Amino acid sequence: MSGLPLTRRASLGLSAGTAVAVVVDRPADAQPLSVAPSAPAFRPTRMVVPVPPGAAPDLGGRLLAEGLARRRGHPLAVENRAGADGVIGAEAFVQARPGEALFYSFVAAVTVSPLLHEGRLPFDPEADLVPISTGAADFFVLSVSPTLPVRTLAEFVEHARGRPAALNWFASPGAPYLAFRAFLRDAGPGGIDMAYVSYRGTPPALVDLAAGRIQAALTPMAAVLPLARDGRARLLVLTGPERVATLPDLPTSAEAGMPEFLMEGLQGLFGWRGMPEAAREELSAQVRDILGDPAVAERFRAAGMMPRGSTPAEFARELAQHRARWAALAREFGAKPPPG
Repeated sequence: MSGLPLTRRASLGLSAGTAVAVVVDRPADAQPLSVAPSAPAFRPTRMVVPVPPGAAPDLGGRLLAEGLARRRGHPLAVENRAGADGVIGAEAFVQARPGEALFYSFVAAVTVSPLLHEGRLPFDPEADLVPISTGAADFFVLSVSPTLPVRTLAEFVEHARGRPAALNWFASPGAPYLAFRAFLRDAGPGGIDMAYVSYRGTPPALVDLAAGRIQAALTPMAAVLPLARDGRARLLVLTGPERVATLPDLPTSAEAGMPEFLMEGLQGLFGWRGMPEAAREELSAQVRDILGDPAVAERFRAAGMMPRGSTPAEFARELAQHRARWAALAREFGAKPPPG
């Protein structure tokens, strides 16, 4: 993907009370960073997140911002820029002066949004959003209406296969939608025939799931867990690679016999185009240190997320794997759900 021309402007500054620079402490005898003479110093003052306050990536970003502020001795303000599958937040980030901001996001904003918007973005996701470290994985679960006579994934597959086109399902556009479509395709010879229902967000879909107006949903665990505890939804499997302490008896999709049914809301921290490698590695190491703190890790888990740090190279490889997987599924099913 070729780089797109960008207009760097300083129209997203913070108030004087919050725009405090973050300074990198380096040994006096350290070699200078390989930065062009005109490049600004590494002084991020804010962290842009492309979701509203309270969403999982917002919580993850705030936990990291708190940890970075403590380690660096300077505050790092969190700025919410939600909408358009993460595009609004990403654009706000790339329009900042280099070195002014960081971007913490669900990685689908970088890997799936270009598919949803057919490549027509005001930035280049691969060149303008430089991977620093993974941050956390948001747990996803397959849940069903309590009106269904099923309690396991195998029972759900059998029930749905016996009622072609009679059941409805929901998953958010993008990666969750593509993951569920792949699940329907792979669930036995000929797959499962179910109808997709579109909603303006997960909450109204879960209201209809509890009422039995739709029969299945693939959503973040934190969103559906209150319904499950009240008996208004039934959780069948986690779609991540491992079980979680919050629900120790809930199997993974692999344990339930469908190892390819994978969906987790991976989040990560990104830097700006041209970010010096030394600064990138330094910040990645600090993120991994924060995520390794047991108290911080527990706060992530309490919010339904698994902390997961990485090196920049490891994060870049994971992003490449995500891009390849979702692009292949988008070619097969179409990137966008049908209008509903």
